[in-house]
Amino acid sequence: MRITFSDARLWRYIMSSVGKFIELGSLYISESGLSFKAMDPSRTSLTEFIIPREAFDEFNVDGEHRLTLNIEDIGKILRTAEKDDKISIEWTESAITLVFERRGVPRSFTLPIQTAVEAEEIPELSLDLKNKYKMSGAVLYESIKGIEDVGDVLRMEGDERHLSLKSISDIGEAEVILDVEGGTLEEAEVGDPGFSVAFSIEYFSYMKQPIKLADSVYLRADSDMPCHLELNYVQGAKFNYYVAPRVE
Repeated sequence: MRITFSDARLWRYIMSSVGKFIELGSLYISESGLSFKAMDPSRTSLTEFIIPREAFDEFNVDGEHRLTLNIEDIGKILRTAEKDDKISIEWTESAITLVFERRGVPRSFTLPIQTAVEAEEIPELSLDLKNKYKMSGAVLYESIKGIEDVGDVLRMEGDERHLSLKSISDIGEAEVILDVEGGTLEEAEVGDPGFSVAFSIEYFSYMKQPIKLADSVYLRADSDMPCHLELNYVQGAKFNYYVAPRVE
């Protein structure tokens, strides 16, 4: 069985980012497409990478398959991927092979599949978050990049027209305000104006590169609730990222 996706760089950035805080994750492959799910050991963050069948250049799959992988090892291999590389995945019961191809020259890497009992089953999340903001990946990337070095706490606050991102520490704070009138927010649907919630900023810094590549981002948040980032890519792929609030 074999599947091929045209943008190996997207895989590279997502797996490299996830591998900073998650050791094991599972690929779920069926006739409808592929999904990757993982949760960090502290249960602070949950990731889900989804590629529908129609987004693949080649999709030769029968039945349903779960491939449990060492994310750090996969990340090391994916660091060799360049912008123009295609990525193909082939697998057996015991091993997975990644094949990168650029200008007709293939490079293949084979790794063992981990036993399924080593990876925790990832729960399905259904959150009722009252506030949703839409922006480009580039806007959110620059916002996080611009304030992340000031503090270790990221506080989100917002209303019907604005979203404030504050980096806070003992030495001070830095703030970025995104707004509808200025065009940095494309949409704002707010059911709880005046909400406020804090997170460890490192969990957002980890994801800067996947955020940067996103065509659009939906940020959902609410007071004392997890944040949900939905990253959408032009290839039809989607990355869901959930971060639990910081306990103060």
